[in-house]
Amino acid sequence: MHGAWHTGHAWDGVAARLRARGVAVAVAELHRGSLAADIAAAAAALDRLPEGGPAVACGHSYGGAVITGLPPRRVDHLVYLAAMMPDRGETALGLLAGAPPTDLGAGMIGDPAGTTTIDPEAAGRLFHAQLGEEERARHTAGLVPQTMAPGHQPTTSAAWHQRPSTYVVCTEDRVMHPDLQRRFAARATRALTWHSDHGVFASHEEETVGLLHLLATGVRRTPAD
Repeated sequence: MHGAWHTGHAWDGVAARLRARGVAVAVAELHRGSLAADIAAAAAALDRLPEGGPAVACGHSYGGAVITGLPPRRVDHLVYLAAMMPDRGETALGLLAGAPPTDLGAGMIGDPAGTTTIDPEAAGRLFHAQLGEEERARHTAGLVPQTMAPGHQPTTSAAWHQRPSTYVVCTEDRVMHPDLQRRFAARATRALTWHSDHGVFASHEEETVGLLHLLATGVRRTPAD
């Protein structure tokens, strides 16, 4: 599940490579106006998978709050990529407020209680500092305005209490502080550390595909950090 200000197209590269390796993939479009509506969109995406059984659910950034709210029976494994991993009663923006500051606040335009966008001049270094100029521009061109209401809404259920999870800490992240990510990683069944920027699905596409492929095909070994 994609993060704030992104769309499902952020996953185009990862999804194409997984499908090429025989893994069925469904990508949800979020931005439905509330956390509950985004969770429902994610559950509907799972319904589109052909096998119909529990799936590997992957969330990036805000998308982590979305996969956390999925019914545990729908999930085989939860994967958090530089993602929110809230417990019941926690909010995404509340967790960010309690963490060390990053460059995100200076890059946001608009009202955090309403709708925000990301300053085009800041977006590249915020999300995709490790990409080349052309790839960075391609990814940041797809950013969209973000309704902030879901970030203020508390999590009501946390699937990671009942299902196994992997948390990927991205040490070069300028959006979500790595210290906050390490707090989340302590909640996960296992943790990996990648020297990645926030846009890990792009800068570490090969590693992301490898991790999801291992989990989706039932190979239960721990990938190297």
